[in-house]
Amino acid sequence: MPVSIAPRPNDPRLSALLSAATDADAWRAIEDLLDGDISPLIRDTVSRRLGRSHQAVDQLDDVVGEVRLKLTQKFWSLRAGAGEPVENLSAYSVTTSEHVCYGFLRRQFPERTRLRNRLRYALTHHPALKLEADPHGVWRCQSTALRRPVSPGATQALLDGPRDVVARLGVNLSAPLPAVVERLLSACESPVEFDRFVEVMATLLGVHDVPPVTNSPETQSSDRLEQIPDRAPGIQEVLEQRTSLLDVWHELVALPARQRVALLLNLRDPEGGAILQMLPATGVVSMAQIAEALGVSDAELHALWDALPLDDLSIAGRLGLTRQQVINLRKSGRARLARRVR
Repeated sequence: MPVSIAPRPNDPRLSALLSAATDADAWRAIEDLLDGDISPLIRDTVSRRLGRSHQAVDQLDDVVGEVRLKLTQKFWSLRAGAGEPVENLSAYSVTTSEHVCYGFLRRQFPERTRLRNRLRYALTHHPALKLEADPHGVWRCQSTALRRPVSPGATQALLDGPRDVVARLGVNLSAPLPAVVERLLSACESPVEFDRFVEVMATLLGVHDVPPVTNSPETQSSDRLEQIPDRAPGIQEVLEQRTSLLDVWHELVALPARQRVALLLNLRDPEGGAILQMLPATGVVSMAQIAEALGVSDAELHALWDALPLDDLSIAGRLGLTRQQVINLRKSGRARLARRVR
């Protein structure tokens, strides 16, 4: 006799919303939720993620507003009986805030985001490096190799004057990124906050993004605006790219389930970043569609998101296969996808 699985409950704080007799009552319940105890969680998370960027700090309110919008959409879907339940409203709000922040940074600072992805990949795939969250949820990185004698204050010295530290240690910045990262972190006496380390590496490698145009009187001058080249693709090119991406996505989700999962969970750009994380920003593929393609719930996708792309062993564990079987599935999926797209 099959065992029935009880549906997971929603957070009790959602009761007023879910039991609202009218839409007007539901709106009031949503306002109470957004203005209640999750409001400081949202702002604290956004401030922590964006507060170190001088260019992003002025847009904190806009990002908070985007988070509130996404939560509102989720609340209405719950009221309609759609989507996965929210068992822990606080945790869900923090995760949503982090994803919105990541999307904002990716749009505003693509070069910095690319470097961040490369560093995250190096820290999670190099045997002498480690990236993990502390008890407060702050991600920190460190070297796990046999430590050389280090002086007190070495970590702060790297954060305050990275070029001086590089000169003193004789670090070759043209070496492979994992080697540079390991050499710098091995000279620190304590783990380094990951966001701060990204800033350090951006300074050392000369990674920077063109700051967004402000609304100052100078930039409002028409003659100055006319001198700024428009590097954005034309509308026809944008439409063609979106259509092409949609075609590829349709062919991808038509692959057999295991081929599809093996391919999607490992997709990465040349810098090691997760291609899957970039798709929602295109407006062509939503998080819900990605979850459906992977055969996971929204909550499972949120929990998996920051770990992408997964290595073959991790994918094998999820599918109950061997590493070689995963490699074979992905190879077959790529070949089939190439034939269909062609």
